[in-house]
Amino acid sequence: GRPYVALVAKSTTSAFWRSVFAGANAAGTEYNLDVTVDGPDNEEDYETQNEMIAEAVESGARVIVFSAVDYEANAAAIDAAAAKGVQIVVIDSDVDSEAVSCRISTDNYEAGQMMGQAILESGLEELRIGLVNFDKNSANGQQRERGLRDMLEDVPGARIVDAVNVLSTTEDAKEGTRQMLQEHPDINVIATFNEWTSLGVG
Repeated sequence: GRPYVALVAKSTTSAFWRSVFAGANAAGTEYNLDVTVDGPDNEEDYETQNEMIAEAVESGARVIVFSAVDYEANAAAIDAAAAKGVQIVVIDSDVDSEAVSCRISTDNYEAGQMMGQAILESGLEELRIGLVNFDKNSANGQQRERGLRDMLEDVPGARIVDAVNVLSTTEDAKEGTRQMLQEHPDINVIATFNEWTSLGVG
């Protein structure tokens, strides 16, 4: 039979992941692979991801393409899959495992630096910045925030006033932003770090 490749994503609902699924299915057709795509309903549910990893192994997956909800909490499931001979390819969001065969992702730290540069080019003399980030356990958001903070650290007139972490949903990001602005009305720039938080902040 055709080689079985299981793609386990962080979620199934965003435009980004729908594009990833379309690409995976196209590649499956091109290379004659049996490809499944799956993921939890939200980007905080690492337990469901771990169950999906185990199910893929039991179903005979030769490769798992994986994007971790939680850098640490997904590691044991990935290690267990690799121990059974499954090749692990990480995309988008990393996992704390030395058993990964290949990593394909954005340079999240550099993305944060680019965000910082865009803020500096805004033309504002005094920058009072609020940060709205998603789940603290996701490597992507934390690396992006670190890149931004490092870029702005020694810039005169730039100050990060507040930083909040929210669930990776539009509603939670909207509510977190509303509360932050009520507490800090001097904020004149908001930086945020993924699709759902961007929609909520906007």
